[in-house]
Amino acid sequence: MTKSIHLSVTIAIIVVSLLSVSFQLPVQNGTIHSTFGEPRSDHFHNGVDISSIDKKVYPVKDGKLIFLWDKSLFPLEQYPGVGNYCILEHNKQEKSLYVHLDNGISMSDNYTAGDSFAIMGNTGSSYGTHLHFGIIKNGRISINPFVVLPHVDDVKTPVIEAIYIKVEDKYTNIHEGSTIRLTKHHPIAIQCFDAVKKNERCGIYKLKVIVNNDIVADYKFDSIVLNDKNKLTIDGFAFENLYDAKGNYLVWSINYKQGINTINVIAEDFAGNQTSKSISFMVVLDFK
Repeated sequence: MTKSIHLSVTIAIIVVSLLSVSFQLPVQNGTIHSTFGEPRSDHFHNGVDISSIDKKVYPVKDGKLIFLWDKSLFPLEQYPGVGNYCILEHNKQEKSLYVHLDNGISMSDNYTAGDSFAIMGNTGSSYGTHLHFGIIKNGRISINPFVVLPHVDDVKTPVIEAIYIKVEDKYTNIHEGSTIRLTKHHPIAIQCFDAVKKNERCGIYKLKVIVNNDIVADYKFDSIVLNDKNKLTIDGFAFENLYDAKGNYLVWSINYKQGINTINVIAEDFAGNQTSKSISFMVVLDFK
């Protein structure tokens, strides 16, 4: 990521954060099922999935309708992947996106935050009734909604299940005190998730990895940026460089040393709950 894009992302997040008092959750008494930046087959999840008992959907902020697709209006058309959806514009820079809605979206030129305009559904490529919503800034940046929304309770800390050395398609689980022979420096794959209130397996908000006292990764999932090469990135990393095919977090550019190596992983969720895992293991370097 170039310095100019880094700067624009930082400014955008600061500006949006200052305006966060005017944002609200799009449902009442909602349950979060997945979070921003999670892996989805071959792309980033660019919003938050949430459900509620009454299924009513509200604007995250006062806004005007700029796009809508509803099968009740186009009965001969097949649902697109996002199903019924609409986009609201709040000012020239901010837009919000509402996906997988039920048929019969309320049509109005302007929407107020206190008025429900849709019912969440299971339309498009969806696996159960819920709302996917996102916030777009300046047309090139998807903002993590948790950056601008009011505080959402998250009572559980993230879980670090396993740390692997990934050699092509093979995974070696690193255990305390184990010995691993390496013929080259390989990336680490981290199996990690955040449970919010129950047993959800949501993505985390921050991930820091320290190997032998060197910080080798410091990811923050606060925005998805379309870079100058027309590639979607998080913290400058494209999808395939941040996740493996199993949805593990990838860490590259690691230089192991002969003898004892120590890996320390620190994971944090959007509420600030933090957990860490430290492993020391023996490496035998067998470079040709």
